[in-house]
Amino acid sequence: MGEAWFMGDDRKMYPELMSDLGEVSTCDLQGPLGEIASGTSSFGPMDEWSTWYHYLLGKVLPRSHEAHVSYLLESLLTAFMALYPNGVYREPYKGFRDDALSTLGRAIMDGECWDSADIAIGKVLRRSNNNPNQVWVWWDASGDLSASMFFCLKYLPESAIEPWLRSVLDIQSPHWRAQVMVWLVGADGILNDVARWPSEFSLDAHPYIGWEWSHCLRHEMAVSDVSGAPPAAAFIPDGSRKAALSAIRSYFNEDRLLEWLDCISTVPYLEAELAAIPSTFEELYVRRPRV
Repeated sequence: MGEAWFMGDDRKMYPELMSDLGEVSTCDLQGPLGEIASGTSSFGPMDEWSTWYHYLLGKVLPRSHEAHVSYLLESLLTAFMALYPNGVYREPYKGFRDDALSTLGRAIMDGECWDSADIAIGKVLRRSNNNPNQVWVWWDASGDLSASMFFCLKYLPESAIEPWLRSVLDIQSPHWRAQVMVWLVGADGILNDVARWPSEFSLDAHPYIGWEWSHCLRHEMAVSDVSGAPPAAAFIPDGSRKAALSAIRSYFNEDRLLEWLDCISTVPYLEAELAAIPSTFEELYVRRPRV
């Protein structure tokens, strides 16, 4: 496989991908996946990148929770979305979409990411507070969570959105609930059709819900797709977007919100770092008039 961005006669290649991938570092796996996402976004689909991605997906998925700055899972998810901007219209084999949803879409629920009812701290979502200010940055959505949520919203059948979201919201981990609340506040624009593609996410947004290479996911990809699928008007299908909003608003009322806040408050640094985000969440999803 070769890089996406090159000039002249010499093109950087990735021969290490032809060796034992278990010996390739996390960083050296993220690089080619980033090339697939950015290359497809900028220059259109290429069989080379598609072929290599499908090879890498099965091989690298067991390592998806490894991280070098960002989680490897983020790069796997973004490259998938870049290759399938209009949904999985043409499967490389029958049942591929279901397989991807059952593995890549559920990776964040892997046993290694959980310690009983709570997340395994440092293994999933925010990784560390090892910085001068000793903060975890819980006020932004972790890339692995945000990418996973958008992946399921994009590729699940519309009829599955409500039960899937309920399963997400029913998890009682304080860290999980804090991050889901942050993500829902940040995703309000795309859920309400104000923003349509991840490329529109502002780096200055609070909360920020982007993830590794998510800025490559833009509306031009829907047009350049060669699968034969009708170009999507938005990253999330309209029916799925509306089903998600309906499910979220029917799930939350004042009592449910108080339950969540009590749960989050059992971890003092979560409550402190979220600051005013719960108030914003209440305005958006509990008090906002239904339309």
